[in-house]
Amino acid sequence: MSYKTFIRPLLDRLDSETWHARVKELMRACEVSAHTLRLLEFASSGGRRILDERLRVKVGGVSFENPLVVGAGWDKTCRAVRALYAIGFAGVEVGSVVERPQNGNPKPRQFMITPDVCINSLGLNSPGMDEVFRNLTRYGRLDIPVGINLGINSDVSHEDAPHAYAAVARRFCDNASYFTINVSSPNTPGLRKLQGRIHLEAIVQAVREALGDSSAGERSLFVKISPDLAPGAVDDVLRVVTDFGLSGVIATNTTSRAAVKAKYGVKWRDVPGGVSGNDFEYRSLSTSVVSHIYRTTGGKVDIIGSGGVCDTASVLEKLRAGAKAVQIVTGLRGEGLSVANSINRGLLEFMDKNGISDISEITGSDHR
Repeated sequence: MSYKTFIRPLLDRLDSETWHARVKELMRACEVSAHTLRLLEFASSGGRRILDERLRVKVGGVSFENPLVVGAGWDKTCRAVRALYAIGFAGVEVGSVVERPQNGNPKPRQFMITPDVCINSLGLNSPGMDEVFRNLTRYGRLDIPVGINLGINSDVSHEDAPHAYAAVARRFCDNASYFTINVSSPNTPGLRKLQGRIHLEAIVQAVREALGDSSAGERSLFVKISPDLAPGAVDDVLRVVTDFGLSGVIATNTTSRAAVKAKYGVKWRDVPGGVSGNDFEYRSLSTSVVSHIYRTTGGKVDIIGSGGVCDTASVLEKLRAGAKAVQIVTGLRGEGLSVANSINRGLLEFMDKNGISDISEITGSDHR
């Protein structure tokens, strides 16, 4: 059965956020046994998930079986990690996770403006760090890299932000493979101002101290930035990354540019939230940030590319620009559960055709 022909049109009739919650819980149900997980794996791949040593990557000290990671926002509560791995992803970034439960912005707050382009203004809705922690620890020992995307409650002041980020990091310090500081969501008022150097330095220092308290030692730490930053502002972030020796940058979050929204109709121009998914302009904005980071740092800062990733071509675009791995969120909605295996298969075909023995050879190739 063709996902785009038969299933996606049915999903278009549902509220986007409702659909998302139902699919996540269905995937959670598939985790009940190894047998149901195997059925999910078969359904998404037509056989077994793609495994090939040539696809292995290491980003900021974290090893992944392939370069595809589920980005923050898809599984905010850590309820479908094993299922997402079964359909072909190499890791899952959970969250954003905030210290205390919060409902987020009023509904409706997530709109599929085309079958593969989304506007969301969720507002870091979360059950809070304690419930997410319980969900993660219920899995027991996981061989799947799980990142925790660190957020803050909407009522936290800029002065208290370092403490709030650090509190979440401290809660997960012995259980996560890596952490990402989210200072780039457009859906919490004032949050993007924390990308400024002074605020970001204070946040990074607090989080690093929290992770340093861990019995497991210091964990990998990334910062996620906006595609709407001017090059000079990106450079300020990079100074913090290099000064503090962070693991890398995730580029980028969604775009809040009104002109991008208006392309889909004047009614969308002033709708709150960020655009994600298969929009050429958004994807290009994100890729240009990846390219700027790689070029500015001479490839010395590890990059995870995010923004408009939905197929093999868009993954290759990010890798060539300088990313070592990519994240997918809205692409799961646009392409269906087969998206990861389809991309990985396409990457191997590209490598075979071009005599590439290791996927790391593609990273930054646009700059050589």
